Amino acid sequence: MKHILFLFSLSLLGLTACKKDEPVAYRFSVEVVDENGTPIQNAYVRATAPVVGALPDFQGHTGIDGIMRNDSGDAVFEYTMPAVLQVTAQKGDNPPAVFGCGYLKLELDSTVHMKIVVLPYTNGSAGC
Repeated sequence: MKHILFLFSLSLLGLTACKKDEPVAYRFSVEVVDENGTPIQNAYVRATAPVVGALPDFQGHTGIDGIMRNDSGDAVFEYTMPAVLQVTAQKGDNPPAVFGCGYLKLELDSTVHMKIVVLPYTNGSAGC
């Protein structure tokens, strides 16, 4: 009987002592506007770490509201580690008609909202 009581107590302690860690979340969203604050539709947006072979690589296009969405329609993006992302937005290709960029620091358990202001592209002036 003592052995059964001991095993029961040990198993009960084992079940209550272990607590699974909550997954961490670093979330962000991006809005693209022009210099007057008007949302820019159909801009290509990319958020990635500015190093070769970076793991975080988020891409999408803006809707009529200027909010970046991926192919699945997600407007809030999530990463599992702390990071500083370089965010670029452009409309048009080679050269783009407008371009803007900035840096975004992800914060634990919160959603960071970033607004990118795009300006007319001039050769040699684009870059962060």
